[in-house]
Amino acid sequence: MMHIRKLWAPLWVLGCCFSASAAVQTKDALEPLRSAGSTFYAELRKERISGLPSVAQMERLGSLITPELRSIIELARREQARQVEQHPDDKPDWIEGDLFSSLFEGVSEWKLGVTAAPKGSDATVAIKLTYNEAGLEAAEWTDTLVFRNRAGAWLVDDIRMGGDWEFNSGETLRRRLPGGSKDQADHLSPDEKWQVTISYEGDEVTAISVAPKDGSGKAQTLFGEEGSGGCPFPTWVVWGPDARKLAIRLGDGPRDARTLVFRLMDGEWQAVELPELFAAERAALEEKGRKERDNLVDAERWQDADTLVLHYFGSFTSDEEGDGFDHLVSVRIAADGRASVVETVAVPQ
Repeated sequence: MMHIRKLWAPLWVLGCCFSASAAVQTKDALEPLRSAGSTFYAELRKERISGLPSVAQMERLGSLITPELRSIIELARREQARQVEQHPDDKPDWIEGDLFSSLFEGVSEWKLGVTAAPKGSDATVAIKLTYNEAGLEAAEWTDTLVFRNRAGAWLVDDIRMGGDWEFNSGETLRRRLPGGSKDQADHLSPDEKWQVTISYEGDEVTAISVAPKDGSGKAQTLFGEEGSGGCPFPTWVVWGPDARKLAIRLGDGPRDARTLVFRLMDGEWQAVELPELFAAERAALEEKGRKERDNLVDAERWQDADTLVLHYFGSFTSDEEGDGFDHLVSVRIAADGRASVVETVAVPQ
């Protein structure tokens, strides 16, 4: 288990974002990461990949990406096959378009951009991209490869889509795959076995329930028991990639948001208690006279079937100064239902 090593050092003023201090790194120190970025992108663009990679394409890419990302791509392939079998007249998910870039049409030219490996944050390699089509102005943008170091090797774990068109805002490769989407209205689970109902009253969510689609059981209320009150919008549901876990992000106000997690056990959805985040560090700030101003815990995506990525933002202020946290926190849920923090990284600014 990885522990938080220190509090944020910089003070801040209202209207400014927190920023993590990055370690100064030489060009030589970054060369293995830069080389990994070049190798991955050269393999990725050897041929056009439309939709999910084929089996042969995954054989080329598989050793260059993390096992977690590889398993989710394979899960997407199985889910796609299920959709084709159950809905042969409908177009399944992930069947066309360039999943690995901001632009549906794909990439014509690419070159490496800035490489960075700040201490305590994501290691990244920017890729400057161009798409050319006869008679049209060239499209140019920058996507960013996100790496994890596994056993001394840099492996791609995600791609941040940097295209500046509105519908692409905030997109990543993982958000396009199982365990990455955020549902804010009534919907079916990815395996189409569970119906989620989100009830609204004005701009408040008053209840969230889940029931077997086939009518074999009663609806189970996950949020909004009688007398508990509602919560302001936005609220969303993030399903685990195998549809046996789900996270609900509840917007309890502009300065207080939380996440509930459930897992499917013997046909019922059981609550999972999340660990307290940054407990010792938060206590130290309070002892220094800092008052908690913001406390947001947002469900972002599932790293794999057992690991949820949370976005934790907390600020603690005195009269003129402040400290706080802006981190992505990976929480793993064990077979016995216990949850623990396994990794934290500072959110890139």
